[in-house]
Amino acid sequence: MYTHLGTALDALDGADEPQPNPADPAPKPNYAHAYGQPDPNGAADWCYDQHTARHGPPPALGGGHNHWVAAFAKFCNESGAPLNDVLALALSTAPAGHDARKIEATVRGIYSRDAADFGSKPYTLPRTATATAYPADKGASTALLPTFGADVYEALPDYLRRCCQPFDGHEKAVMLLGCLAVLSGCFPGVGGTYNRKAHGLNLYVFVLAPAASGKGTLAWAQYLARLWHKRLIAESAAALADYEAEQNAHKAAGKGKGNHPAPPPAAPPRRMLFLPGNTTAAAMLGHLSENDGRGIIFETEADTLSGALGADFGNFSDVLRKAFHHEPVSALRKTDRQHLDLERPALSIALTGTPGQLPRLLPTAEDGLVSRILFYSFAQAPVWQDVSPAAGPPLDAHFAPLADELTRMIEATPDPDPTTPGAYPVLLHLTPADWGRLNEAGKAGLSEAAAAGGAAPSTAYRLGLIAWRITGLLTVLRCFENGELPAGHLAADPADVTTALSIMGVARAHALNVLASLPRPAQARAGTFADKADREAGAKEMHSQGHSLREIAHALNIGKSTVERWLKTAA
Repeated sequence: MYTHLGTALDALDGADEPQPNPADPAPKPNYAHAYGQPDPNGAADWCYDQHTARHGPPPALGGGHNHWVAAFAKFCNESGAPLNDVLALALSTAPAGHDARKIEATVRGIYSRDAADFGSKPYTLPRTATATAYPADKGASTALLPTFGADVYEALPDYLRRCCQPFDGHEKAVMLLGCLAVLSGCFPGVGGTYNRKAHGLNLYVFVLAPAASGKGTLAWAQYLARLWHKRLIAESAAALADYEAEQNAHKAAGKGKGNHPAPPPAAPPRRMLFLPGNTTAAAMLGHLSENDGRGIIFETEADTLSGALGADFGNFSDVLRKAFHHEPVSALRKTDRQHLDLERPALSIALTGTPGQLPRLLPTAEDGLVSRILFYSFAQAPVWQDVSPAAGPPLDAHFAPLADELTRMIEATPDPDPTTPGAYPVLLHLTPADWGRLNEAGKAGLSEAAAAGGAAPSTAYRLGLIAWRITGLLTVLRCFENGELPAGHLAADPADVTTALSIMGVARAHALNVLASLPRPAQARAGTFADKADREAGAKEMHSQGHSLREIAHALNIGKSTVERWLKTAA
């Protein structure tokens, strides 16, 4: 971690060292002594080389040095270079007699005012192995985040390896996480005990990337389970046809007799695997009730879900938060006075979206839904791919047998007993040594998150559960790979625990990056501004705290011109 700024400035002042000629720009020294080890990927150094190649080295005092620093900081901010590295580099390359505090104010001011532009033109790293460093500043750069190393893919069960095989780079990571999210909603009969409570394997996954960057790969993960989804719908349609025939027969039997000979038949539930994200709160609860409290929300545009949650008739964010831990959900329908009581909802979620869509779904870092999501963020330049048949066989031909295989696995895995909530017919078991590894990884992650502050510790706590659930999914697939059917007690392979912990480590870096990019309640109380009056009051409060029009508009999800009009009215 970086040392305190005062210590850094003392080290950089170099009062006792011989001073160079003020007319000569200072060379670029090693600045690790001031701020600890800088980012190993060298984004700030790269920005310095690029900027000096175009605009020359830092000029002498009085020669436009402050203007040079401002332009350099702006370039670094847009490239996603960590603030602390940029600040240290700006100070260490300044000419003799510089005002360190003026340079610091310039760099920090640009990073604060232009926070919305951070990483908008990211430096894409030539990544060869899993990285460990990531920026912790607001609007953190996706270019410096870790991804999964080759060892993770090599250690996957054969089914997942084949699912990921057609892809490379970030698209391969997207496919892996998408498969885990979909699979987590396909085996409701598998669970176990985590932190003294019964849990299923459900995951929430959110892939964040700019448009045309490859996140659409996630759709192939949905393809795997569409066959089972269609089967459930077909079975429901057949059951509905039988019900309507029985209903007509019942009506005919009671016609002209005053009383029906027997009670009318009950309508069958409408079963489905994938639940629409574009829905109302009442409809969502109805779908869950008819699906024994479970299902998968799969949307390739996050705005589909955020639009539903933000609508007056939406507002089922609380259902999503409770379902992650299988907490009871109750509701009373106004129209038919029907009481819905979901004892143990079990939702899985897979989303993709752009960074601009993120605050519309998660307005602040304190939103409880944030800590329940496994995030993966990346940014890469759009590259045209060969669209001709020479590029390879159609992916449908690759994934069709995998979809058939998943259908057979779902059929072979027992469902939970609806009369005994929380009792799983297939139980996941870890050895004491593997529980120890999970605990140690959780402790290390909590220490790291605690240093970040805010809601980060909540994310660290839930990442332990996410790692345990991933272990369970890998164990189920490994069971089928070994020619066995899931039943009774399933012992997790230590290699699968290792893989789950590796995914957990990468996920932590991405989660902290997302938390750093979201406003805190002290900066924006967007979630409390339910109507125009509250939003206007919030805008005025943020303005009084020194926030720019752009920051206020971004935090409250309103137009910049609207904010400007409100503030003029207040004046």
